[in-house]
Amino acid sequence: MNPVIKAQVAEFTAREDLGDHPENEAFEIYSAYSVLNGGLGESVDAVEAHLKGDEFGIDAVAIIVQGRLVTDTTDVEQAIQDIRSPEIDFYFFQSKTGTSFDYGNISKFFDGILGFFDGGMKGESPQLDDLMAAKDLLYSKAVGRRNPGLHAYYVCTGNYDKPSRIEKLIQSTQTQWADLNIFDPEKLNIHMLGAKELQRLYRAASSAVEVTIDFPRNVVLPSHGSVEEAYLGYLTASEVVKLVALRDDDGMITDINKSVFFDNIRDFDPDSKINIDIAETLNKGEGSDFIFRNNGITVVAKSIDRTGDRFRIEDYQIVNGCQTSNIIFNNRDKADGVNIPFRLIGTKDDEFISSIIAGTNRQNSVREEQFWALRPFMKSFEEYCQSLDDDHRIFFERRENQFRGQKVEKARIIQPSTLMKAVAATLLNQPNRSARDYRGISAEYQSKLFLDDHDVRLYYAACYLYYRLDCLWRKQKLDNGLKLYRYYILAAIGRKVIGNGDIFARRKQDIEAISQRIVTLADNEHRLKATIETVYKVLQKRVTATDASTRERLRDAIRSEAFAKAFDHDLVDEDIPIQ
Repeated sequence: MNPVIKAQVAEFTAREDLGDHPENEAFEIYSAYSVLNGGLGESVDAVEAHLKGDEFGIDAVAIIVQGRLVTDTTDVEQAIQDIRSPEIDFYFFQSKTGTSFDYGNISKFFDGILGFFDGGMKGESPQLDDLMAAKDLLYSKAVGRRNPGLHAYYVCTGNYDKPSRIEKLIQSTQTQWADLNIFDPEKLNIHMLGAKELQRLYRAASSAVEVTIDFPRNVVLPSHGSVEEAYLGYLTASEVVKLVALRDDDGMITDINKSVFFDNIRDFDPDSKINIDIAETLNKGEGSDFIFRNNGITVVAKSIDRTGDRFRIEDYQIVNGCQTSNIIFNNRDKADGVNIPFRLIGTKDDEFISSIIAGTNRQNSVREEQFWALRPFMKSFEEYCQSLDDDHRIFFERRENQFRGQKVEKARIIQPSTLMKAVAATLLNQPNRSARDYRGISAEYQSKLFLDDHDVRLYYAACYLYYRLDCLWRKQKLDNGLKLYRYYILAAIGRKVIGNGDIFARRKQDIEAISQRIVTLADNEHRLKATIETVYKVLQKRVTATDASTRERLRDAIRSEAFAKAFDHDLVDEDIPIQ
């Protein structure tokens, strides 16, 4: 293997705690991570995209819906909720540690992708079957004004010199896929990635984004206790392009950098009348009107280094101005003389950053859990989680992409939606609703959860147990098929430890003891696995009674309240080895 890539894979493996994976599997995950997070700017856990079996020709599949990774129909239902025409992209990966771009392996890769869409890959593995079911649901319910994109990445550690035989295969395959008429022809891509590209993408994924811009027309904003420095003024279009452009090693622009947007890049709607009119203004050469008609762009940066009129900004987000940024980028060849209102705020205060995001994005499509994550309790919870020792530390992501570019194990990052799911299953004993209806649970319990006087340790225990379960799957110490029952496992442990009654009404010392019991069990891998095995035996009895003939019917069955109640009844007399 290329020595630089070998070093990068080793660093990635250590950071993501993937030491139990063989090197070839770690390379497969590293490749998907580099492309998805570095090249495309997504915030995706590549371990979730990686296929765990020996599926024909494919190492990883990432289905991205409106900026979210979906792995089954439950994920799809959540991702398309309240979205009329979501942006959908399918990403496929085949990764080889060798240096050769092998015609036979590439052809096999293409055949596997075709089989994914025509049903030929059905039965390869439960994980792939779940992904294909997610694909079918997307096509039946979510393909509206535009077809999904299809992107295939064949990766190895050599250099791709465009051999004619492989180039002809690529061309014929693209034609074959286009003739299916189920993909967006403008987003139908096949990529051959070698060592040079892979190294660059990994560095982009694992480093905080930074850029230097010329900002001569600025005034210093008034001082503020949470702000180190801030400026108001306007930028030329060429400087805005610098803020959002992805470039290759030669400095050539390759794409727009999705990672700098708090509102996912997919919120940009090129077909909206307003955006069409703005673009038309640029096309007609009327760019001088732009600064008077546009609200501009707001950037929040963790670091600003000013030298005269040159500003080097690092770890930044465009928290307002997604539409403007896209229009300028897409029409950059017609934007000479265009100026855009610009506000630059330098702060490391995550709470203040969150307030800026909330204030500038209320009018946009932001998930509600991103706002309830701003509650005072959440700050206390975040601080407690990060105050623990390295083994027990988790990172609560109150602000989307908060830890991007930092050397933080992906599995330890707990998003607001994950917190709600863990709480719903472990503390509220609602495993059937945890995955698909956590927003409903949040609304139902909004006056009873995340209160200022609640003990953060109880919420932490639920999240830590969730994390430790995830570690067992990441390290391949649990059958991947058990993920289907994740929330029932959490609920069973919570039920046995907590017992009956409202956990939040217990005495403080009881809550402290319950929290510690859950954490202690999570820390004991041997005991935790024994607990899971016992819970699974109980589940199997109940699953057999449902007579579900397919994985989708089984998924529907365990979502039902009747199944959850019957399972809870079965647990009463079961001796589960928690202590």
